[in-house]
Amino acid sequence: MGTDSGGIIERGPGIERGNGMAIWRQVASRLEREIRAGEIGPGERLPTEKLLSERFGVNRHTVRQAMARLGQLGLIRIEQGRGMFVADNMLDYALGPRTRFTENLQTKQKTALRELISAERVKAPAEIARALGLPLGAELWQLETLNRADGKRISVSQRYFPAERFPNMPELFRRHGTITAALAAGGVADYRRRSTRVSARLLNAAEARLLQLPRSRATLQSETVNIDPQGRPIEFVRAAFAADHVVLSIEHTD
Repeated sequence: MGTDSGGIIERGPGIERGNGMAIWRQVASRLEREIRAGEIGPGERLPTEKLLSERFGVNRHTVRQAMARLGQLGLIRIEQGRGMFVADNMLDYALGPRTRFTENLQTKQKTALRELISAERVKAPAEIARALGLPLGAELWQLETLNRADGKRISVSQRYFPAERFPNMPELFRRHGTITAALAAGGVADYRRRSTRVSARLLNAAEARLLQLPRSRATLQSETVNIDPQGRPIEFVRAAFAADHVVLSIEHTD
């Protein structure tokens, strides 16, 4: 399928104009499908902007917008002077109602490691207090963790727990090694996601240092509220995933 120019150059079905979807989004969507289907393999060089412009019948600015979107999704990397390449060894990380970090990676035959970076007692800001159904300024435990898959740094997360309900959360996490086991020891044997919000942004300085990536790289940020079987919020999680290494897949259930 590849050529000396890199990747796929065959002219596919035409871009549909006037269908309500921006042209650059259609180009990005087409290439995303081909990458996820393995038609363009990991590490393979993509065609030049000129070839992609010819293939889709669009201008180079439109191609650049499409490629920027694929970069935000972590599907490609753009190297100055060398070209555009499909990202290597992307981890498909599923976000579902019952996602568990360790179990999630085990299904991918990956070894999971979650390292506790810091633990401190903080007062709930408005957004997190609202998400957890607590008064503004309520006491929370904030746990910051660095998360690895087969040793690769894939995400940094800040996790917030009501301190009144989980007075010993840092100790429970250190003792049991996983959030699921720590919650079970704290009296919550099961939990599920109530909501997840995903957005893209650049890494901040602390995240870039922990993930060992330049600040110019994109992160996929997820904000999640977890609830117990009675529907009471027990945890707010803000996680920054390295878009170079991770694709987030949203699982739907009936």
